[in-house]
Parts: sequence; structure tokens; C-alpha cells
Amino acid sequence: MKINHNSEIFIDATFLGGTCATSTWRSQLIPMLDTTVPYFDPQLGPGEWNDEAAALEDACKDEAKVMVFVISPEGLGTYSGWEIHETAVTAPERMIFAAIGDLGDQAKGVGKIAKGLRAMGATVCESLEEVAAAVNARYN
Repeated sequence: MKINHNSEIFIDATFLGGTCATSTWRSQLIPMLDTTVPYFDPQLGPGEWNDEAAALEDACKDEAKVMVFVISPEGLGTYSGWEIHETAVTAPERMIFAAIGDLGDQAKGVGKIAKGLRAMGATVCESLEEVAAAVNARYN
């Protein structure tokens, strides 16, 4: 059940954070989610991101039941790193993290982040299938 960008009802939603850019991980993950799982996909098309979209994203992060962060090779931007850090410090029990694809030179560092997140109490997955199973389990 997609919560679109005009919605302000995010309680119990799953926030789909992490790599945007040209990444397609969300379109792969969403069909694996149970139809009863409400989710907010912050990824917009080129040039569509604006202050209103940023405010809706922040509102969802504040209220979401589950915070998913997937890092993929298409964009290793620094803001996702901040969001991951912020969630790990404030609500690791709400976090599901995965790094997918060939991260090249970043793989070692992202692996250390995953290890640290696990130690803090976050769920760390190795694939989108594991992410979907972890999200679905939180709604059953």
C-alpha cells in the first residue's frame, strides 16, 4: 500500500530510504512486500525533488514503524549516511539495513558500517529478499 507524496499519514509506514539516484532497488523490493505493508518511497524523478518533498520525507521518518536503508552502487551519497547514523543512534530497533551490488572500493567501509549497525541493534540483511522478509515479519 503505497503512501504517496501528497499524504501526511505516515504512522506505521515503512520508510524506503537509502540510495536514490538511478537506483532501481525499490522497484525490485516493493513487489516482495505484503500488500498490507504501507510504505513511503521518497525517490522522485529528475528535477522533482523540492522543499515540500523533503518535508514529507522528514515527516515520514519521524512516524515510520520501519526504516529501511539500502545502499547500492548507483549512489553512495553522504546524506543517506547521515540518515543511517541518525536512525542507528535514536531508533536502531526500527532499522533494516542492506548493502547490495558491487560497491567496489566502498565495500570494506560499508561492511564495517553494517557490523556496527548490527551491534547497535539494527537488522542487517544481505539481500533485498531478506529485507522484504524482515519488513513483512514486522507487520505480521
